[in-house]
Amino acid sequence: MKTIVKMYLGALLLCGGEAAVCSCTDYQDEIDALDYRVKVLEELVDRVNTDIDAMEVIIGALEDADYITGVKETADGYLVNFAKAGPIEIKDGIDGKDGKDAEVPDIDVQKDKDGNWYWVIDGQPVTDGDGNAVRVNGKDGKDGADGKDGVDGKDAVSPQLRINPDTGMWEVSPDGGETWNSTGTSSKGKDGKDGIDGKDGADGKDGNQFFLRVNYEVTDSGEFMTVTTQSGQTFRIPIYKNA
Repeated sequence: MKTIVKMYLGALLLCGGEAAVCSCTDYQDEIDALDYRVKVLEELVDRVNTDIDAMEVIIGALEDADYITGVKETADGYLVNFAKAGPIEIKDGIDGKDGKDAEVPDIDVQKDKDGNWYWVIDGQPVTDGDGNAVRVNGKDGKDGADGKDGVDGKDAVSPQLRINPDTGMWEVSPDGGETWNSTGTSSKGKDGKDGIDGKDGADGKDGNQFFLRVNYEVTDSGEFMTVTTQSGQTFRIPIYKNA
């Protein structure tokens, strides 16, 4: 991160010079604050990408008739194990307070009239290099012609998000990190200043922009876990119980 390196060097030079106008302690406070911001943003990026992976598994489970074999509650959500897809983490949404949570783009999924789910960020579909909307669920293989085998469908690639270290803007990659495009959302507080130090940010948005809540249901037809996203969409998945 070039910007971070420059700030570190500047602090060291000013502390080492005879004409320093402030104490090294002051600059150490700034460096500590910078370290804290970097750590929080890195954790936030990891969490957002974990949510994206989890959502892909959930939709895949509904399409493939997968089911949950175990649920373990964690400090900030659930560890859910699927029979076919394996384990995923689902974390509850956390409201930002006093600007402590950085700005996060609104990530969502949307079902199109073709019956498939597509990724949406800030209300706009995520597109690949050819301008095609990026699907959440895997692509179907094409039918074979004249007795030839059909071409196997390619698996959908989950978008990845990161924060550009130079601009502070959230970026999305539709192709596994080969190319990155700006989402138009800054990682800083709503007033344009850092939103995670509790001073400058104006009421940070939800720390987790995807999952809102997870409910456990027991009905006459079985047990289910219902996951609700921030946009209000619900996904109901059966839980297998070995009688």
